[in-house]
Amino acid sequence: MNEVLTDCARYYPPEMERWWLDRVEESDVHTLENLHRNATVLSDHFTVKRDKGFPDYFKKPGHLLAYGVYFHPQSWVRVRFPLLEVIGARGWELPSAESKKAFRVLDVGAGPGSVGLSVVQLMEALRPGLRVELTAVDQSPHALDVLRRCHGELRSQLWPGSVVRTQTKNMRFRSSLFYGGKERFDLVVLGFSLNEFCQGMEDEEVAEFLAEAAERLLKRRGMLIILEPALQETSTTMSRLGELLSENERLHYWGPYLHGGSCPLLAQGKYWNHEVRSWVPPNSLEYVNRRMQRRIHEVKYSYFCISRIAPERKFAESPEVFRLVSPVSRMKGLFLMSGAAGDGQVYTYELQFRGLSSEQKRTMRKMERGDILKVQNLERAGEHWRIHEFADIVEHFQVP
Repeated sequence: MNEVLTDCARYYPPEMERWWLDRVEESDVHTLENLHRNATVLSDHFTVKRDKGFPDYFKKPGHLLAYGVYFHPQSWVRVRFPLLEVIGARGWELPSAESKKAFRVLDVGAGPGSVGLSVVQLMEALRPGLRVELTAVDQSPHALDVLRRCHGELRSQLWPGSVVRTQTKNMRFRSSLFYGGKERFDLVVLGFSLNEFCQGMEDEEVAEFLAEAAERLLKRRGMLIILEPALQETSTTMSRLGELLSENERLHYWGPYLHGGSCPLLAQGKYWNHEVRSWVPPNSLEYVNRRMQRRIHEVKYSYFCISRIAPERKFAESPEVFRLVSPVSRMKGLFLMSGAAGDGQVYTYELQFRGLSSEQKRTMRKMERGDILKVQNLERAGEHWRIHEFADIVEHFQVP
């Protein structure tokens, strides 16, 4: 992973991997060889066998170590994709390093810090010298103890300009809107905790609750990013919540859809929108996965972003600008891809394989869900939109 830039979405610090491996070596019971058992149990808890209530997954040392080696790296990279997208493609501005005000982050359901610490490291990589303050809230004192220790021991290497504060809070009590203080934040992140926090609530109730939280917790230019698993149920809920929140006149939708409205895939009823991004997992994760045999070279999740201000960059309400919602496939001499366009519709786009240079073919193969393309000279070809030549792709944004 050393060749990956530290401000890249796919970057996972080798220092972080080594830190978790040291924790495994300190254990008298658990080893890298047997952590797959705990990782499998956690995987089921996080997806198909979710417990009622809000259990402390990190009370058991084996679960905490398995999370650190297996799940921590995946959550670390997941949050970076939407964050870099709202910065690079939608125009969300970060403060300069010379700013006297700290960049304040609230991580709700922080666990041992896979999301919050990733944000801290990324902010310092993007703005060297920027003061970053992380407030991490979780009901597990065990997880927060690990977060504080990790931050302190790696501070000089990964986040020298940062401060971390933790708050142990029973997340089942919603009256304080995730956080008991009066401070406002530049960024609020819920990483895979909303489905537990709002368990049993109707979508309209959750949307109203999130809107109130955004208005109370965010600074004027602040951003709320919510990530959830890529399961059909959770992804459908996320699309529905994004649609409901986009109707709130006091809030503005920043993604994933370019038109800032309802989910076109949800309207079709055939698929559900979720992100699939490639990355290179650390060796320790691959080692644990030898027994589990999961697909780990892609991270999957669903998400949406809202803010109290509108996106700086607007997209034309046209098929000519779209966000990929499928892989790019090759079929019968064509590159085919599905895109959610600026007019709120999903279309299939085609580009003939013939006549493309080797470099152009490589570029097409490297495109993935979430890439944003602007094209010109589109022509109807049956049910598809035809891109005549590669040069008609006039803009291509891919999260670095």
